[in-house]
Amino acid sequence: MKFEVVNDKGVAVMQTTMKSCIPDEEQLSLMSKAGYKFKLDGKNVTMKKLKELQKEESNA
Repeated sequence: MKFEVVNDKGVAVMQTTMKSCIPDEEQLSLMSKAGYKFKLDGKNVTMKKLKELQKEESNA
């Protein structure tokens, strides 16, 4: 799994392959409000999906 944070020009400004390195919900929300988009394995992903992923990770 590859997670990316993408700016308004479509350039990845952060990426990781470790679920534990994905920013927390508060940070993701602030980044989203600032105009950043998120991708998982090259596909756009919603905040809702990221929250579900983090919930799964914390339950594991």
